Amino acid sequence: MYRVVKRDGKIADFNISKISNAITQAFDATHKAYNTDIIDLLALKVTAHYQEKIVNDEVSVEDIQDSVESVLIQ
Repeated sequence: MYRVVKRDGKIADFNISKISNAITQAFDATHKAYNTDIIDLLALKVTAHYQEKIVNDEVSVEDIQDSVESVLIQ
């Protein structure tokens, strides 16, 4: 499994639930209806979106955030 480089330079293990939580918050903020299956599917799409940005088993939190925004816009 790969790791995430945080903004402060610290490294953490990847956790897909953080992506799911961010997507859920976006849906809640915009008052959009959703269910857990939709959130799970979108989280998987996000992970597929930034695959080419993983270098040496690491990806930056900014790259993940950019992918979340891109997938939600689509």
